[in-house]
Amino acid sequence: MIAPNINLKEFEAFVFDLDGCIYVGKRVVPGAPRVVERLRDLNKSVIFVTNNATKTPEGFASKLRGLGIKASGDDVLTSATATAVFMSEKFGKCNVFPIGGRGLTDELRKQGHRIISINRIDRADSVVACLDFQFTYKKLHAASSAILSGNRFIATNVDPVVPVEDGFMPGAGAIVSAIVTATNKEPYVVGKPCRHILDLAFKKLGVSPKETVIVGDRLDTDIKGGNETGAFTILVLSGATTLEKFQNVGDPQFKPKLTLEDVGHMLPYLS
Repeated sequence: MIAPNINLKEFEAFVFDLDGCIYVGKRVVPGAPRVVERLRDLNKSVIFVTNNATKTPEGFASKLRGLGIKASGDDVLTSATATAVFMSEKFGKCNVFPIGGRGLTDELRKQGHRIISINRIDRADSVVACLDFQFTYKKLHAASSAILSGNRFIATNVDPVVPVEDGFMPGAGAIVSAIVTATNKEPYVVGKPCRHILDLAFKKLGVSPKETVIVGDRLDTDIKGGNETGAFTILVLSGATTLEKFQNVGDPQFKPKLTLEDVGHMLPYLS
């Protein structure tokens, strides 16, 4: 049933999560390309903001294009980009030991940070962790030793899982938790729901939160972060959040303004 009092055309900008929202693994969510196309036909600003730091912005844009959604690297903001910018603004140029792949290291280098190899860990001043498909005990040992020696500990995000076609795979949060266990140190987290990444998105869009719709599949990142900024939040049930989990939410900061089966069901609100 359509909520008659909601007209999404009143908003100027739309922030979409990727995993579990626009696509699930290699499969596009039904209706997602049409929704993005409709928003652009209405001259609305669109950006894709993801906690996933395993690809570069252009890498994610390439995936979107392969799924029928026009996108460039400028249309994508990752938690790796936000982390690199945050570190530059707060600490200047850093010597970083990364737990992560090219999606992280490329963005750190763009901001002028120096990547420190595991064999020269003594030269690092910061450890930055995200989802790393080549995570090893050796990396865990090096990162933990560096943090216990006084290195900054920063996480791009702490999402526990990532939605894929056959369920879920472990996310960055699983790796970050291993480092926390080994060090008893909590990281500074940059990705959603933290304000830094969302403020960077609003700045790129040139809009205020009140003019913006944030769409995502996670209550604790997309919805909580969006609500705290004052944006209009939409939960989609195509990813990490089940209908039962949504129905059991009691805390207002985790409650979306609108809940839909998937992003394709936004179309009636844009007619």
